[in-house]
Amino acid sequence: MHKQLGQSWTWRKTAVFLLIGFLLFVGCKTAEIDSPLTASPTHSEAVQVTQTAVPTKTTTPQPTHTATTTPSPTPTVTPTATAVPLTITGDPRADILHEPEPQDISYCGIVDLLDFPLDPPDALTVHYGGRGFGNFRSRYDQYHAGEDWQLVNGRSNLGVPVYAIGHGRVVYAHPNGWGTDKGVIIIRHTFADGSTVLSFYGHMEPESVTLRAGDCVVRGQHIANIGKPRTPPHLHFEIRTHMPDEPGRGYWSVDPTEAGWLAPSPFIWNQRMAAMPGTVWTRPFSAAATQYIDQVDGETFLALEAGQLIALNKRDGTLRWQQPMTNTVTSALLDADHALLYATTDTGELSALPLLPGEKNTTIMAEEPLWQVELDGVSSPTLLPLPAGGVVVLVRQGITAVSATGELLWQAELEKRPFDWLLTEDQLILTSTGQQGPIYSLTAAEHKAWPVSLSGKLLQVGEHIWLYGTEGLYRLNPAALTADLLYPLAQSRGNLVDIISLPDGGALIAHQDRDDARLIAFAADGAVQWQRSYAELGLGELRLLLHNSQPYLLQQTGSDITTQFKLYAIDITNSTLRHIFTGGTRTPLPEDNWLVSVDDDLLVLNVGGGSMVGLEP
Repeated sequence: MHKQLGQSWTWRKTAVFLLIGFLLFVGCKTAEIDSPLTASPTHSEAVQVTQTAVPTKTTTPQPTHTATTTPSPTPTVTPTATAVPLTITGDPRADILHEPEPQDISYCGIVDLLDFPLDPPDALTVHYGGRGFGNFRSRYDQYHAGEDWQLVNGRSNLGVPVYAIGHGRVVYAHPNGWGTDKGVIIIRHTFADGSTVLSFYGHMEPESVTLRAGDCVVRGQHIANIGKPRTPPHLHFEIRTHMPDEPGRGYWSVDPTEAGWLAPSPFIWNQRMAAMPGTVWTRPFSAAATQYIDQVDGETFLALEAGQLIALNKRDGTLRWQQPMTNTVTSALLDADHALLYATTDTGELSALPLLPGEKNTTIMAEEPLWQVELDGVSSPTLLPLPAGGVVVLVRQGITAVSATGELLWQAELEKRPFDWLLTEDQLILTSTGQQGPIYSLTAAEHKAWPVSLSGKLLQVGEHIWLYGTEGLYRLNPAALTADLLYPLAQSRGNLVDIISLPDGGALIAHQDRDDARLIAFAADGAVQWQRSYAELGLGELRLLLHNSQPYLLQQTGSDITTQFKLYAIDITNSTLRHIFTGGTRTPLPEDNWLVSVDDDLLVLNVGGGSMVGLEP
């Protein structure tokens, strides 16, 4: 009896297990059919996601200047949580590096790249370094001729390794070159054009100074350790063009740049960027903030530097002319159709400066303005163009429209501060700050708020106007004052990244959400062509730019100590990135970073606190 019950129970268990297995099998197959994007494809697979545009409810425009919220449909976000990673190729640094070989101009070989003396190549972990050059120090009553470097903070830097910044030949080495301030090493570096500089390393631990004059060193070679001078242990680092065989005092009675010293870290970064493939010219470090204005002719572009208007030669970055201004210029805007440059000053004046033909097909600026308008409360405004000429002056939420002849057209107070703008043939479109800010249309006659509350970045491609917002990609209809959601996106993580046009009439966005950071390419009809994750690039600010029909991605990383830029060419066909340029600075001015396409031939990158670079990628 017990045996029969046991057999019966065994049979029943088997039947139950078979039934459960069958149900699980059917459930899995059903899930595979209903959720085609839940599985992540391999790196070699192409992701083709098509999204049918979902029409939004449109509303009749209201005859009011106050924006009202339009209900929008909320389609389910369809992208996978993480997209297939982008394939990243290229290493411009590796393309430049070479082993030193004896040359006629240099027994120890010529320089390929210069690195930094602590934590080479980029000194990313250095607590303090790259600053202090040229500072007046009252305790010595002189100017500092070098930079002080410290690897760590809060504990001693005694014994920290010091490295040669580049290939070169030792011209001076003494374990007690500075007496109680310890050892000194000086290295001569020779460049391909025959020019030379000297790198100087002071406060070295005496027993670590084993090099002797005449020795060859290579970039990144450990040459000594930080010692213990009278001051707390640190590296005194100089780059100079004189005194190859004597230490000197480390200070000078006047500005060291007037007596044979160079600012060390700016010189190193300038040399590195100048050596990058595609670099046409570099304009050395300027402590003054520089803002790009526009190109005025085939050879010249305008910039605002230290509150003055300058014209730079796009072929070599040299100064063509500088317009003397009585007051500090705070903002400027070019009106090419009327050959005018609008400029505001710190005294609250808006001026229109005529552009005139100069010698050798150049453009110069008249010394006297065509007209001036006094604007109350204007200090550092934003200037935007009006259709058919004229200028819009934005100060916080206040807005003033002025014609090309200096006539005050109208003034208004916007509900929120402007976020982005787009000039079309017949109007200037503004978006506002905040996730649900108003959209405005501006003309010479009026300003008008749309019955749509939607913020984001604007882009015009052909006849279509796109808006990249926190919740998705939209297409705007300025005639009907409506916005149609083309593709929903997961809530952005922080600020919106960027959007650019594509040569085929589509658009490319860089978007970050809590799960991923991805590039998404759209066709002209709003359908997704592909999406790839760029999370592998790590944290940093991104900028997209279309130059000569080629899209680029610029990544900025760093801190208040150092900033680096990496420029990538985007292969739309194969959805890949190619690293083509690296730049940076150790004296960052983040508000002064910009990348512009001057014309089909030239990209200009301004590294805030560093060099300006002309590139032909």
